[in-house]
Amino acid sequence: MQYYEKNIKLLKKNFKGIYNKIKAAENDNLFEINQDINDEIVAKIIDKKNNFAICIEKDRKDGYTMKVKNDEKEIYFHSKYDPKREAKKIVKNFGFSSKKQIFVLGTGLGYYLNQFDNEKKYDKIIIIEPFLSIFYAALCYNDLSNFLSNTNLALIIENNNEIFDTARRFMKLNLKNEIDFLEHSPSIKLFNEIYEIIYSKIKETIDYQKVGLVSDIKQTKKWRDNIINNANYIVNNPKIDSFFNEFEKIPAICVSAGPSLDININILRKAKNKAIILCVGTALQVLLKHNIEPDIVVSMDGNIANYRQFENMDVPNSYLLSELGNHYMINEKWNNKQIFFSMKRNFSGWIEKIKGEYTPIQTGGTVAHSMIDSAYKFGANPIVLVGQDLAFKDNKTHATGIIGGGYNMKKLIEVEGVDGSKVYTDKSLKTMLSFFNNYFNKRNDRIFIDATEGGAKIDNTRIMKLNDVITQYCIDEINIREKLDNFYLKLKKDIKLENEFKKQIENTIFELEESIKITKKQINVMEDVKTELIKNKEFTDKEIDKLEYSFSKYETDLKDTQYVSYFVEKILIPESMKLDKVKSKYYISKQKSLEERLDAYYNFRKKFLLELEHSLSLLEELYLEDNDKIILKRNYFKRK
Repeated sequence: MQYYEKNIKLLKKNFKGIYNKIKAAENDNLFEINQDINDEIVAKIIDKKNNFAICIEKDRKDGYTMKVKNDEKEIYFHSKYDPKREAKKIVKNFGFSSKKQIFVLGTGLGYYLNQFDNEKKYDKIIIIEPFLSIFYAALCYNDLSNFLSNTNLALIIENNNEIFDTARRFMKLNLKNEIDFLEHSPSIKLFNEIYEIIYSKIKETIDYQKVGLVSDIKQTKKWRDNIINNANYIVNNPKIDSFFNEFEKIPAICVSAGPSLDININILRKAKNKAIILCVGTALQVLLKHNIEPDIVVSMDGNIANYRQFENMDVPNSYLLSELGNHYMINEKWNNKQIFFSMKRNFSGWIEKIKGEYTPIQTGGTVAHSMIDSAYKFGANPIVLVGQDLAFKDNKTHATGIIGGGYNMKKLIEVEGVDGSKVYTDKSLKTMLSFFNNYFNKRNDRIFIDATEGGAKIDNTRIMKLNDVITQYCIDEINIREKLDNFYLKLKKDIKLENEFKKQIENTIFELEESIKITKKQINVMEDVKTELIKNKEFTDKEIDKLEYSFSKYETDLKDTQYVSYFVEKILIPESMKLDKVKSKYYISKQKSLEERLDAYYNFRKKFLLELEHSLSLLEELYLEDNDKIILKRNYFKRK
């Protein structure tokens, strides 16, 4: 155990949670350690919790190897001759790249873990070892100081439930990066069933991030334009942050529009003024039809289809809890009671220049997630789910009266229902279910109750009938609306940002105008250079450099802006990727290199120009009068 003290100090410094697990295991005597067993076995560590033995043996190079024995079989985890050389070979042959995000499955004694600090060519690494005892053996019998000093990795030991949350937070799935797996083969061979579960957890995370990635790229322009349209409402209404912990120990009922809402919609009114009632947009029409006006309606979708849900509804007293990029016509038709939250979409930074930073509200791809995270941050307890089926029922996707999107029978997935039976869901809903499972697992300071009375089983929730929930938890009379109104009006009174907002619009319009002028000049020069390159195929290297400088010199002015980058944030990802790909190519001919880079860069700047011109036009339409005076703002319905 010669390395233990050195390793444990670094573990305490950089991975405090895992350090605490090790110390707790030692205190609880979960490992039985016997040293100097015989000439071959240096130490034997018995994992009492998982019922297997780890035998530490000397290798032929004065280091250590390891053999693991369970009831069924035993297997060496490393070379008996030279584990360090074996690890170097594994890492060398793996195929690292700066764009790889890597899951490492199984640590053994950690020989190849130390190679990651020397092998800089990767983006992120998550190391997963399902057995604390195996990692403990590595701490005792290998110098892991390089590995434990590396800050560009995440370490998950023993708790597979951490995989979804850690991977979602630590790794960023995008079009530039790729996911790869470095498997410790002996670990997977011996504990195959455990690693199958780990792989399924990783797949859940990747599926979840894929949904978000596709949505991000498709929706970026809409989010930006909606935020520009909503800016006046955002600036002059409170942030959700101000409401955090204002409803401590008050029950919150979060209503979604699943088909089981039909079962208990009439019971819901019993909770009025005994719980704060939140609903999503799709459930609003069902509630109003049953004469239930919720306290808060949560909306985050920037598409016109979202507005159609609200188009003909009269909601005089409810509050709209709106994401910054919510479809602007919803906000314009709503009453004055609006509160804003952020999911840190593109362009939110432009608003935060005025309002200050928003604490992000979590989402797993659906407004229901944001509704529940909001209730959690309000301090509500218990938090009750209603209409949250996450599955199909009697060929229905939604409650009665709501037109759903339908589903494909061939693509349905069987999952466990709340009553133990099997119900059917699809890939999208299962991704949402995965988010809930992991969200509730991380928050054991609250009671989460699934009172849907149907649908998929959501882990870490109590399953109850809504009537029983109201009887047990919704006891005290609370004037929720009065509490909301008083606090909202107090916050609203203190908001005095009109002059700052006008100034930022004025400066933004100026920057956009100047950037458009510079970009047009640059594009004209690029067009001239393209013509020159077609005419003459024998430029010298010095002449090529001069041609490139003729258009690249505009870059400094285009980068020296405060606001412009927000207007193209995430929107130019495809063009940027094409440009990066061309830049990374090797060309024998310097002229050929310039020609290809120029084509990609020209397309990038043309798209850049279009986005700036569109954004300027929208800002001027909304906030600029004919005399160039800033106004706040013309309502869409009045502009029509």
